[in-house]
Amino acid sequence: MFTFQQFTLHDEHCAMKVGTDGVLLGAWCPAERGAHLLDMGCGCGVVSLMMAQRAPQAQVTGVEIDPHAAADAAANVAASPWPDRVHIACCDVAVLPTPPGGFDGVAANPPYHEEELLPPDARRATARHTSGGGLTFAALLHQADRLLAHREGAWFCVVLPAQAESAFTALAAAWGLHPCRIAEVVTRTGKPAKRVLMEFTRTPQPVCRTSLPLCNDKGGRSEAYQTLCKDFYLTEEQKRALSRA
Repeated sequence: MFTFQQFTLHDEHCAMKVGTDGVLLGAWCPAERGAHLLDMGCGCGVVSLMMAQRAPQAQVTGVEIDPHAAADAAANVAASPWPDRVHIACCDVAVLPTPPGGFDGVAANPPYHEEELLPPDARRATARHTSGGGLTFAALLHQADRLLAHREGAWFCVVLPAQAESAFTALAAAWGLHPCRIAEVVTRTGKPAKRVLMEFTRTPQPVCRTSLPLCNDKGGRSEAYQTLCKDFYLTEEQKRALSRA
């Protein structure tokens, strides 16, 4: 169980638990730009619910192929403040219907491990590995192109390993998706990037590249990370109050 300021997540039946990648994506993507938003491979629903909190006007769809994870997501949505605005679809994203005109924004925390030796748990392999039955980068981009609206302002956001940035960007260009914003996620300032948060649009434009350190010199959360997630993570005072309850 993971408790945020406005909602609680249960991920007991998910192959992939709530982690930093999903939280970063949910806080960083431009959720406020759009009336219809999609979370591809939503797991327990963390990004779906974060987008719903950030965009009070939006209808959010989370699609998840694993029925166990989808059940967790549906239960989390039902217990959240936004059960009327978030819908969980348990299906392959390839058969997900597109709303009229397409989704205004699509977010994805996709499988990205490419090792040939897969985890023995098939569900975990699907959630983590492109070769384990999960979405390959090419398939992910094909679905993003199919589902994303063909209009100015529509966006597609992903979180990926830093070393995958160049190859993913080249693949995205083949589908008419161009990077406009990239955040290099580092453990500390000066360290090499471990992850990249990437926003793509259908219109080529100059790329805004920034660095997002997760930790400060003392090992705590950096100011940038705290600012990004200030509306989600519990404060120390809230944690103490929760522990006394």
